[in-house]
Amino acid sequence: MRKALLLSLLLLAACTGTSEPPLDLLLAVGSGDQVVFYPAGTAEAGAVGQWSLGAAVVDLLRLEGESRLWVLTPDRLLAYPLSGGSLTSPPAAVAPSVSLEIGADCSGGRLEAGSARLLLDCGGGLVWTAPLGAPALETVDTSGDAAGTVYLLGPDDRLTRVAPTLTGFTLDYPGEEQDYSFTVYAGAAVNDLAARWSAGTLLVALATDVDVRLYTWSPGTDPPKSAGDPLALTSVRAIVPLSDGWLIGGDGGYVVRRSQTDDLRRTTPVDRGLVTPNLYCYLAAAGRLTVLDLLDPELAEHPRGFPADPRGLAWLPVGE
Repeated sequence: MRKALLLSLLLLAACTGTSEPPLDLLLAVGSGDQVVFYPAGTAEAGAVGQWSLGAAVVDLLRLEGESRLWVLTPDRLLAYPLSGGSLTSPPAAVAPSVSLEIGADCSGGRLEAGSARLLLDCGGGLVWTAPLGAPALETVDTSGDAAGTVYLLGPDDRLTRVAPTLTGFTLDYPGEEQDYSFTVYAGAAVNDLAARWSAGTLLVALATDVDVRLYTWSPGTDPPKSAGDPLALTSVRAIVPLSDGWLIGGDGGYVVRRSQTDDLRRTTPVDRGLVTPNLYCYLAAAGRLTVLDLLDPELAEHPRGFPADPRGLAWLPVGE
């Protein structure tokens, strides 16, 4: 049944001229000084191989359509060409094609993908962007930004700033014709904040002592608006966009909020997550990978073993 649904998606993609989603994928995850590769899917499976980099992996990502795996180490941003690989072997280990010295300690940093740029946030107001076409680190001016500001690349790679306040958040976005700035009052003390762009919509998740509150915004003069009832969570570590909603994960579990259905609450912790083109959702936490089949109405959990301290998560098509 699942294969038939995927085949129908492939036929739809062919009819509309869009690229066909690959069905055979590998997952890449950072672990210590290695990038470890696992076969994708719900079945329990060990690693098919790894790259040893000689430096700790802080984060990694791959942009869809790119044949490079971007890896952040404590002092460098690296891009490794991807070639070969199969469901039983990793891509060929080769020297990085891009190696950018950061000039700062980025051992607690993160990477974010835009459409034609990457964003590198090392914390403490040390933020850069890098164009993909001719990679070079370009400093972001963070002077005057509040502590805890979250930096994102929005539509057309416009730099978005979301900052927590005592009882809400501020949003600053440079629009095409005018800049937008909003202050949102959430009515409760804010302990943590996460934000994510998806399909032109920004989702902001605020963690309070008793719940997580969601707000959405699309570029324009209207301020961010509440996105339904608060979630039964008290921390927020990951926002995973779905085709018909969102998955919000934290230390105490996750909530799936999809249109036309009731919220689904689970206690499995989530540090990061992603959705692959063949409609599986991968949720990573220390020593555990949980896989959800998004075509399964029940969204049954499929647990798999994983590194004790996963850093970054990416998917890549076999043979790319």
